[in-house]
Amino acid sequence: MSKKKANKTKSTGRKTPPPVDNAIAKAAPAWYHRRRILAIGLFAFAFLLYANTLSHGYALDDAIVITENVITKQGPAGWGELFSHDTFFGFFQDEDKARLVSGGRYRPLSLALFGLEQTIGGGPFLHHLFNLIWYGGLAVLLYFFLMRVQKHHDPESKAFGLAFIATLLFIAHPVHTEVVANIKGRDEIMALVGSIAAAWLVWRSATKDSWKLAILAGVAFFLGLLSKETTITFLAVIPLFLYALRRDFQWSMLKYCAPLVAAAGLFLLIRASVLGPGNDTPILELMNNPFLKLENGRWVEFSFMEWSATVFYGLWKYIQLLLFPVELSHDYYPRAFGIPTWGDLPVILGLVVNAGLLIVGLLQLRKRPWVGVGILLYFATLSIVSNVFFPVGTLVSERFLFFPSLGFALVVAYFGVQTCPAWLTGGRGSKAGYLKGNIGLAALAVIVGLYSLKTVTRNPVWSDNYTLFTTDVEHQPNSAKLQNAAAGAKTDYFIRLSEAQRQLPKNQQILQEAIAHGGKVIEIHPTYKQAFAIRGTANLLAENFDAAIADLDRALTLDPGYEDAANKLLLAYRQAGQFYGEKRNDLGRSKTYLDKALQLDPNDYESLRLSGVLNGVAGRKSQAIEFFRRATQSRPDNADALWNLGVAYYQNGQTDLANQQFARARQLDPGIDERKRNGG
Repeated sequence: MSKKKANKTKSTGRKTPPPVDNAIAKAAPAWYHRRRILAIGLFAFAFLLYANTLSHGYALDDAIVITENVITKQGPAGWGELFSHDTFFGFFQDEDKARLVSGGRYRPLSLALFGLEQTIGGGPFLHHLFNLIWYGGLAVLLYFFLMRVQKHHDPESKAFGLAFIATLLFIAHPVHTEVVANIKGRDEIMALVGSIAAAWLVWRSATKDSWKLAILAGVAFFLGLLSKETTITFLAVIPLFLYALRRDFQWSMLKYCAPLVAAAGLFLLIRASVLGPGNDTPILELMNNPFLKLENGRWVEFSFMEWSATVFYGLWKYIQLLLFPVELSHDYYPRAFGIPTWGDLPVILGLVVNAGLLIVGLLQLRKRPWVGVGILLYFATLSIVSNVFFPVGTLVSERFLFFPSLGFALVVAYFGVQTCPAWLTGGRGSKAGYLKGNIGLAALAVIVGLYSLKTVTRNPVWSDNYTLFTTDVEHQPNSAKLQNAAAGAKTDYFIRLSEAQRQLPKNQQILQEAIAHGGKVIEIHPTYKQAFAIRGTANLLAENFDAAIADLDRALTLDPGYEDAANKLLLAYRQAGQFYGEKRNDLGRSKTYLDKALQLDPNDYESLRLSGVLNGVAGRKSQAIEFFRRATQSRPDNADALWNLGVAYYQNGQTDLANQQFARARQLDPGIDERKRNGG
């Protein structure tokens, strides 16, 4: 029987590992053979790496899934709605708006946990704490899974250097900051936990010939899918591990993947029933579809050559981020890369390098299985967010590398252990490689150290929206979305200041920067209504009234139903009227602005009051009375409105009517006489 099995193993063409030298294996430090200690160390490393995020607040998409999601905020009471709606529904409270992003989103599990944590209390601290616990748990799970795989692949080895180093590299990689430092990113962590748990259970199923374990794998896989759809790519990854890394692989082992297929089918059915049929109509909004360009004032889709060049530019960017995670950004929206062409070097590199890696991955599956599995895992998990098969709403995102970076870690770890001391590999290799081995170990230590340093220093950027947007806009100045976010953050910052603080030169500079950011957005995206509204607000705060009015009017031209822009346009006309009347004594210009305000809302109390004051100052007493009378109709229970009308009557010599209004005002506010004497 053993002879027959040996022949079967040989027929697979897998390379037999060199013999173990147990003397070298025993030369390893004692702690290195204690797997539980290593697992605890990996958990602690993952936790400490992100410990400086515990003091952070909410940022970026946390509003969508937590702070402004009316369903999540209900806690467990809202779970029924969470599992029966698009993930964004609780934020937009509108099914159509919730599906603005191509394909919709169905990821209820992480939001259910956020709701539970909201019920417990603790604010953002508790959410960040659980993110760290989940990430540390993922590190432990990944290490034990890879160790299990390595043990089967190389059964004589007593140490598991590849499993440990791969986990260490994966945990330390700075590209994960968007996932771990941002509360919303927990969907990625939970999805990968479900994926790795499913992979481990299928692996054990094949070892123990156990359908019970396979069914548990299906449950874990289903929970991963409920966290994020990226889990579905492990339908390809798990069989890949079995085929390439089990020395006793038989095709019949793939039957234990059947519960995964069933779980995926069930998930897709639920998802389709919740989200409904997909909409094939192209999305013609640049912020939700980066493959658009403006031609003759209309947004049109990219040509095939423009689309393909942009996709391969993005694929090259992903490789750059894995190899050199130096200048990170949460945003790569249009036009972060402009509109690439096939004459651009990054596009060519994207095609050549990715095609080359894919070929290498396929060829190395038998010769160097860890390399083959790592490369193919990278492509399998990136495929669903690559824009190759369907659009995902953005060009590139660092969080999209969370799954694929595991493949990168496996490849680097494989080559890393080849250059490390022999004890790290469990006694494999030559005894004579002391110098080379220690240089290799030092190189890995430097890589992990640099990754960790970058991660720890990147984390503070995620403390709040203002810090995040104003930092990353320096890295991606051509992103319309990021420029818009920076404009909004700086405008909101200025609004929260006291009047005295607003006059400080540094804060005036911030306001001017907000206006400049808005201008950059409009340059990139000339039909983006939110950009006009934000720049209009900033111009209004800077008392650039005509510029503010022009921006807000343009926002309303783009969307006549844009309520926020309409309200701010009314405010702009009113404040301009007040400014030119009170500070410039230009009554004619003041009247022009106030008349425009009343055209927008004939019952706006403050515009009516200011018009009454204006006409009173101009000596038009009867018109002043009329505006003050209309103001009292707008706010009949406002003592000040009644008093102002009384003053207008008094100045016009109508003392009886004046006294009537004064009496009514005193009934509403008995202290109004004293308040008016004191200038109130």
